[in-house]
Amino acid sequence: MPLIKVADDSGHTMQLLECNGQFGSPQFNEEAMLNIRDFPLREDDVILCSYPKSGCHWLWEIVRILQTGQITSEDGVLAKESFMMEWRPYSCYQFLPSPRVLNNHMTFDMQPRQLLEKRPKVVFIYRNLKDVAVSFYYHHLGIDKYSYKGDFDSHIRRWVDGLTDNGSPFSYILGWEKGLSEHPELPVFVGSFEDFKENNFSEVKRLSEFLGHQYADDFLQQICCATEFAVMKKVHGEKSFKTPDGEPVMYRKGQVGDWKNHFTVALNEWFDDVIKTEMAASKLKFKYTVE
Repeated sequence: MPLIKVADDSGHTMQLLECNGQFGSPQFNEEAMLNIRDFPLREDDVILCSYPKSGCHWLWEIVRILQTGQITSEDGVLAKESFMMEWRPYSCYQFLPSPRVLNNHMTFDMQPRQLLEKRPKVVFIYRNLKDVAVSFYYHHLGIDKYSYKGDFDSHIRRWVDGLTDNGSPFSYILGWEKGLSEHPELPVFVGSFEDFKENNFSEVKRLSEFLGHQYADDFLQQICCATEFAVMKKVHGEKSFKTPDGEPVMYRKGQVGDWKNHFTVALNEWFDDVIKTEMAASKLKFKYTVE
């Protein structure tokens, strides 16, 4: 599966990995993408699933601490990518000790077949689509392998058309909602980036209880402090991909509402109409600002 350059209506191209009719990041592993349906799961796995740029690095670290009970890993600073199912051949994961905290950005229908058989716990995180649009734009500009040089206006239009890695955000979210509604037997935690920003302690506690832990409130507060954006950027930023200016791509702002600095009035009105049409069937609540 060679990398291909995918053009949009504005003539801008983005280098992507094409796999079984879907686009993936040029950083993903071809074998992993082809065989993810056969990824062998364990009953005590926890799988963090989200569309890209929805707070996955942040939530993965929270889940890791909750699962291990350790603010600092004995193995030093762990990179989420080392536990990402599209990142390397799945044979690399068989020796990871349980309980594993895995993560992926795949659609519901592309999850491992054993998801429905072994029913590991799933943490599904979503984020308001306007902030995802902004974050994904800088993600594509900041990582050289995409070879992308477009402007924000054309980028969001190509994103709506599904011409980026992981395709349409609307199809992704609606697909997950449909899959979860059809399989109520799956143990799933559903949370939003904005709720974790607005009510961090209560959401961390809710997640902890979902994972089967009964930690004291002071430890949960330690988790909240250890995973604040500024702390995460300082501790994990050095292992992140860097922009040409040396800034970590995965830790840009971590805010709710940065979209207001990028959308013109006309673009915002257009995107509101797109969201209203594309997400009409969604039951999720999206917050575009928080107090």
